[in-house]
Amino acid sequence: MSARVREIMAAMEEIAPAALAESWDNVGLQIGNPDAQVSRVHVALDATPDVVEAACADGAQMVVTHHPLIFGGLKHVDFSTPMGTMISHCVTQPLSIFSAHTNLDSATGGLNDVFAEKLGLMDLKPLVPAERANHVKLVFFVPETHASAVEEALFKAGAGTLGAYSCCSFSSLGEGSYLPGDTAQPHAGHPGHRSREPELRIEVSLPEQSLGSVIKALKETHPYETVEYNVYPMVASAGSDARRVGLGRVGRFQEPMTLLQVADYLKKVMGIPHVALVGSADKIISKVALCTGSGGSLVKDFFKSGADLYISGDIKYHEARDVEAQGLALLDAGHFETEHFVCDLLTHRLKEVLDRQGHQVDVVASTVEKPAFCVV
Repeated sequence: MSARVREIMAAMEEIAPAALAESWDNVGLQIGNPDAQVSRVHVALDATPDVVEAACADGAQMVVTHHPLIFGGLKHVDFSTPMGTMISHCVTQPLSIFSAHTNLDSATGGLNDVFAEKLGLMDLKPLVPAERANHVKLVFFVPETHASAVEEALFKAGAGTLGAYSCCSFSSLGEGSYLPGDTAQPHAGHPGHRSREPELRIEVSLPEQSLGSVIKALKETHPYETVEYNVYPMVASAGSDARRVGLGRVGRFQEPMTLLQVADYLKKVMGIPHVALVGSADKIISKVALCTGSGGSLVKDFFKSGADLYISGDIKYHEARDVEAQGLALLDAGHFETEHFVCDLLTHRLKEVLDRQGHQVDVVASTVEKPAFCVV
């Protein structure tokens, strides 16, 4: 069976939880109807006019990208502009667009993990550990007759995902006691008479960022006039996924190489024709920090990491000079070049999740993208 857009979104939440996105980012559904049916998905780095047109021509109902379509304040939609044309295509097709950006950068098994693995780095850890990977546990009480309906609403709102599993909860049977006041309208019992009713205590974990929507869903579906619930912070244990997520990665080569050897190896592994190099070509490199895409903002974190080399893209002149002054090394491999493999990554991962859930959805990588810059 095909899937709805919201089910594709839930699959992407499993791959790259929205709670990992940076506060300035704009991830999630960019345009579309969560209830629309999807049988074919295109995956791309950017939602460019060429990507959107190709998806429409191929009969796709959804495009999943790394970079958000809408970034910043979109104040009006002019159909004569490239952005307006894309939005027009999305409305008339119809075509939904979903983006997983810094959450996919930070996630376990996301862009930075895969980039580091492609380079053969070992003992990986985040360059900048995620500050927003916090989860909380929601505990509430509900009559057994309404438990399934309430749980389903919470799962749709973002609760109950643990690693590769979704719809996760724990329940235990008990007895609730309460005395309704004269103006109360209890679900069971009568005002002025103390009641004892069987209830389930249900526990679900969720990203702290989703708490508002989950509580809203709880109140809307719960049968009680007044809903009792508790929220508890969850502390990540050493070795848990929460300790392994964040921007960038730091790791080490099994055997040290010179900077020039690393540059040649990087070009070979990533299929990159050229890289920009800062530092002595014969500098010995053992420990490496990296960040896919635009990593200039993490240069100071690189300095603190103890790494010999920083690999990223979009490094500015003065940032390169700072690396040079520190006696360290830098390889700028380009923004597009260090992220375009997201197409293969998401095509495989998304198809894997959807197949496991029983959805018959074609997921294909867009073939029309090319680097923004051409070196001549």
